Amino acid sequence: MMTIREFTQKCRELQGKYRERMGEPMGVGPHLKKGTPQINMLVDGDKTGKNFVNEFTFNYAKQRVENKQPHETIDEYRLFNNMLSSQPMAFNLFCPFIEMREQGKGDIVSRIFQNIFPDKYISEVTKVGLEYLDTDIKKYLNDNTAMDAIVRYKDTDGKPAFIAIETKYTDVLGENTSRKSDVLYDVWIKRIGMFKPETEAELLKSAEAAKDKKKKLEGMKVVTQIYRNFLLTECYGIVEGAHRCYSVVLAPAQHPTTEKEVASLRNELKPEFQHKISAISLEDFIAKTLEVCPDEDKAPFEYFKNRYIPK
Repeated sequence: MMTIREFTQKCRELQGKYRERMGEPMGVGPHLKKGTPQINMLVDGDKTGKNFVNEFTFNYAKQRVENKQPHETIDEYRLFNNMLSSQPMAFNLFCPFIEMREQGKGDIVSRIFQNIFPDKYISEVTKVGLEYLDTDIKKYLNDNTAMDAIVRYKDTDGKPAFIAIETKYTDVLGENTSRKSDVLYDVWIKRIGMFKPETEAELLKSAEAAKDKKKKLEGMKVVTQIYRNFLLTECYGIVEGAHRCYSVVLAPAQHPTTEKEVASLRNELKPEFQHKISAISLEDFIAKTLEVCPDEDKAPFEYFKNRYIPK
């Protein structure tokens, strides 16, 4: 198996070749100031829109930047110029579904997601969203954890449900935990009651210790990114009164750490809740989309496949 470094380099080269095919000059990264020339960086992407699948997605990205809320973690330079970033990748994958719904093709979007997630009891998709975090963060984890994408739907019982999706390209899910004293991880760990008793006890111990920045956390099971994502999904489901909710990690099939990351959480859940976290490859997601999608709507997904999927 490739290392994450080797895999990242493979994807970086893929994006560099795509940039060259578009005839775009090489930009600097990862930031504009003090950045170095990188093959996966664009120049003036906020003006050209070249990091996006189509005009609709580019306009959606501009609108999100213009209306950015204080708690949102959208990085403007990365979004418009970094071809390797998973944030514009998520926009490129999910904005076409938003566009289809706006065009009155909601029934097709529902059929596509039924095909991608046959085990999630999807009756009708009601909304697709990106970089979602409710403005009142105190009702949830009281941190900046957001859902990369959210698919809201009516389930087969006619009740509200959703899938929270973490999209990864070359990213590794963070192993760190918050050291802020006012995050609510402990509250929600207890409230959802989904972890095995010994895991819950360990997480509560580390969550309490993490609030004191002087305390060392070495050797403790901490609330890492995959735990935070899962907690956000579950607490959002409770607050919003969702009948069902699921957490999904979406990444390339060749990504070296995804399987391990998902297992690190799933194995700590009580058996009856282990189905609530799963992974799907970008390859499968696109293949299942194209199986159902009418020919006239396939272009954005073909673009995605050609641009992002490493051979």
